[in-house]
Amino acid sequence: MERRTCVAVLAALTIGLTGGCTDGKEEPPSAGTSPSASPSATASPVTPGPPWHDEVAAAAAGTTVGGKGTPCELPVTFSVPARWKVEAVKGSAEFGEARLGKALMLCEIDARPAGSIGFLRVWRVDGVAGGAEEHLKHFLDAYSPKAADAEYRRLKAGTLDAVEASYPGKDGGAVNDRAVAVSSLYGPIVLSLDTPEPTELLPAYQLVKQSARINRD
Repeated sequence: MERRTCVAVLAALTIGLTGGCTDGKEEPPSAGTSPSASPSATASPVTPGPPWHDEVAAAAAGTTVGGKGTPCELPVTFSVPARWKVEAVKGSAEFGEARLGKALMLCEIDARPAGSIGFLRVWRVDGVAGGAEEHLKHFLDAYSPKAADAEYRRLKAGTLDAVEASYPGKDGGAVNDRAVAVSSLYGPIVLSLDTPEPTELLPAYQLVKQSARINRD
């Protein structure tokens, strides 16, 4: 069964400041230090418009996912809009585990009960060396050949360090697909938004990113 991702979750906004004094005057910043959106992600400013669309406001929170006693107990928690259906993903004798490469799906959150089309999916990537960026790149390589053209950036997802990717969707369109890897106590967790209408579900994706926290239950 084909599974797409768009989402996304997230990461550490790292801003390097350098400065010096000469004769009591502050030296001007050196040229050529603008942020880069490459696979070796660096600090990322707030960026309206493509490919990040940071101007999109987050949807209203309705349900918290990931906490103790919820359908999906996860290393992280985050909010989704009201009426989204949250369901843990379990393997079966017929189909085995839901995997993309070394990424194991832990949870699937369905937007259809709220009148939208799409899923937010939560993945754990096992056996991949490196941090959140390497885990996210492995997931995207297994997801879609078009993800080879992804742009990456580091940012803060809620209180968590994260790496986010924006890449051309399988269906084309003006708004790219999205995915984000957030740091947890148990390693990086990938959050993907799987929808044929990225524009419609961007507010939900922004909510997920802004509300992400470590699960301390």
